[in-house]
Amino acid sequence: MLARAVTADLVLLGAGHAHVEVLRRHAMRPAPGLRFTLIAREPHTPYSGMLPGLIRGEYTFDDAHIDCARLAAAAGARLILAEAEGLDLAAGRVGLRARPGIAYDLLSIDVGGTPAMPAGAADVPVKPIGAFLARLAALEADLPRGARLAVVGGGAGGTELALALAHRLRGRAAIVLVAANGVLPAAAPRARRIALAALAAADVEVIGTAATGTAGEQVTLADGRSIAVTAALWATGVAAPPWLAASGLACDGQGCVRVAPTLRSVSHPAVFAAGDCASVEGAPRPKSGVWAVRAGAPLAANLRRAAAGQRLRPWRPQRAALAIMGLGDGRAIAWRGRFTLNGHLAMRWKNAIDRRWMAMYQRLAPMDAAAPMRCGGCGAKVGAMALAEALHGLPVVQRPDILLGLEAPDDAALVQPPPGMAVAQSADHFRA
Repeated sequence: MLARAVTADLVLLGAGHAHVEVLRRHAMRPAPGLRFTLIAREPHTPYSGMLPGLIRGEYTFDDAHIDCARLAAAAGARLILAEAEGLDLAAGRVGLRARPGIAYDLLSIDVGGTPAMPAGAADVPVKPIGAFLARLAALEADLPRGARLAVVGGGAGGTELALALAHRLRGRAAIVLVAANGVLPAAAPRARRIALAALAAADVEVIGTAATGTAGEQVTLADGRSIAVTAALWATGVAAPPWLAASGLACDGQGCVRVAPTLRSVSHPAVFAAGDCASVEGAPRPKSGVWAVRAGAPLAANLRRAAAGQRLRPWRPQRAALAIMGLGDGRAIAWRGRFTLNGHLAMRWKNAIDRRWMAMYQRLAPMDAAAPMRCGGCGAKVGAMALAEALHGLPVVQRPDILLGLEAPDDAALVQPPPGMAVAQSADHFRA
């Protein structure tokens, strides 16, 4: 069989949470003529939700990482392991460090960011996670006696990291949490009280003031004090890579790409962005993995629409999301609004959610789109777009006994039968 001609090159820059979902959806339903290229810094991309559990030793490396090569193969995508260093928006090209650039017709950016932090010899940014894990391993291997590690940032990420490090380094290092606005300032009051109790039980010292910088092995504080540390681990607000704004893309004050609710750049129609490096106009959300995960489905759909020249649809994210934070002793706290759940059940809930999400990307197998399907299940049905096109020309019959027909087509019709009889008609069996 002849290969389909490539009509558009879609480059996914970064293997963030939104992009892995774009690739999974393409693997499940390939778009003819659309060629995907994934550019990733590392061959395995970590899942941020499992980072504290990985630090505590509850997960293996494979548990908490997605194999980029396996995912790309399942989607029929090219994989390039490289780090981006700039964009030529006029030429439609991604500049890569130490290798030739990559041309694109459509570009989607999901490269994450790094904590906003001052430059210092003892500073360790928590993001990108791959580099952080390597720095943490080197730091742990050379911990001096009486080591003291500071985690800067009192949000969920910083608090959970401090608890995870206290569990991992118990008896080897003291942990200090520097929380400018207190611990979990955006959480429910009960969740904050539970987190503070867990920090006290883990012997984590909490300093409720801002860190202004580092000097050698000292963290300077806004109240004029300084604390001696072996290293400072920064888990503060995220700033995007500076080359994004330098390229000419419209960006916000943190250098994040400004995108419309469709996730398309407000300044360059061929560019999309999601995750920590993006800022959605009119719908700002915290820089956390949960929002990057939820952006994956609308991003995948709008990239397909853009490639086909169709109208894009806006993403309307919910205002609040469930947060679950591990406490390091087999317990977790979950909260949304005023709802709070604490204990081992919350931890089992978190573990089930995380493992189920990871399984979607770890169990994909390369698919030959030209091969006949072996089963008659969901994967063997005619694609939704092809079926809609085939049904488009059929006349819509309006009769009182047709309760659901072609005016809002689905995979079944609902017909009111004569008294004493029942009718079920389904089109949910069309084989590809």
